[in-house]
Amino acid sequence: MGYQTGTIGPITYSQDNTGVNTDTDDTINYTPEQFGAPPGAQIIPGQVQQNQHVTRGTAYVHNMTATADAISFDVFTQAANDSWFFGWHSGAIDVSTTFTWFYITDNALEGGEQFFMHEGPAVPASK
Repeated sequence: MGYQTGTIGPITYSQDNTGVNTDTDDTINYTPEQFGAPPGAQIIPGQVQQNQHVTRGTAYVHNMTATADAISFDVFTQAANDSWFFGWHSGAIDVSTTFTWFYITDNALEGGEQFFMHEGPAVPASK
C-alpha cells in the first residue's frame, strides 16, 4: 500500500467592502479535491497555515476549523457609513491559506513505483 501527499497554496482569498453599505461575513470552505487532489484525500490539520493581512478598516478571520475533510473559516469586513467618505473606513483583508493533504492508495502512480513498497525488505535469518 502506498500513499501520495501534496501541498496546496498559498491560496489567497481577498474581501473588500469598498462601495458596500452593510458588513460582510462570508464563510469560506476548502477541500483537497477543489485543488486537484484525488477524491478521498485528507487534510493533515497540523499542517494548515493561515496568514491574514488587514489592508484597511476593520476586518478579521473567525471560526476557523481544520479537519481531515475540509478547512472552514469566516471572513468579516466592516462596511463604511453612508457618508461622503463612502469606502474610506470599509474593511479589506487578504487571507492566505496553505495546507498538506495525503491519500492512501493500493496502486503506485506510474513512474513513482520506487517510492512505494508492498512488502517489507527481507531480513536474513540469524544462525
